[in-house]
Amino acid sequence: MTRKCRHGVAQGILCCVLLCFSSPQQANAQAKQRLLGMSYPELHELPDWSGWWGLSDALIVELIRNPPPMKSDTFAKFRSAFSRDLDPDPGRYCRPSQFVGYSGGFTESVEFLFTPGRVTLTNEAGLIRRIYTDGRALPEHPDETNTGTSVGRWEGRTLVVETVGTNSKAKFPGRYAGAIPIGKNVRITERISLKDQNTLEFDVVTVAPEVLTAPDRRKRVYVRLPKQGATEVSFCVDFDRSIDPATGKQRFDMTPPADLAPPPH
Repeated sequence: MTRKCRHGVAQGILCCVLLCFSSPQQANAQAKQRLLGMSYPELHELPDWSGWWGLSDALIVELIRNPPPMKSDTFAKFRSAFSRDLDPDPGRYCRPSQFVGYSGGFTESVEFLFTPGRVTLTNEAGLIRRIYTDGRALPEHPDETNTGTSVGRWEGRTLVVETVGTNSKAKFPGRYAGAIPIGKNVRITERISLKDQNTLEFDVVTVAPEVLTAPDRRKRVYVRLPKQGATEVSFCVDFDRSIDPATGKQRFDMTPPADLAPPPH
């Protein structure tokens, strides 16, 4: 019995030594093996978010019903500017698709594409978000982009997404008259999960210290749509005010002044 005990102790010590001297590369490899959706066969283990998803309300309706905690009277000014805005051309502030916590879903339905180590979220207006689920960390000093840098992790059947590095000039709370730049040091956290087979919930927390007095917390409930294909929504082309819709020609007179000096050779 003494020999067995000593033998067991020796084995335990050996295991501890081996664990202590395991390389970081081996530890990282083991951690990655535990991540979900890291190969095409494993994608079948993830929840079914296939098809298109839409919202019942437009973003502005949601914002008026549940205003974000913007500084001082900023939101009141935004709402007043929006209500006074009688221009029938809603795309006159033509900007690229930019993520500030809203992924679309009212007029521009949302779609998820699962590939190993990544979830791609897109909508019919051209927003493309790449959410990396391969275990990487968020960058400490991210470059600003229109959709930011997003990393995600699966907590059971819930995808938790953190986004930093959004464009500080992107309009908040949306591309409307009176909207203001969202500013720097923005961090957006989303928890996305199925409520039932045809209902997808987004719990979104937006931290934007330059425009918000507190984190903006909101829940969006998406419904799976019966349609099979995408419908292209192209506001920036269809509603470009510099083009005359009747003739298709440039509205502005591009003729240079007569006294303009010729370009240098």
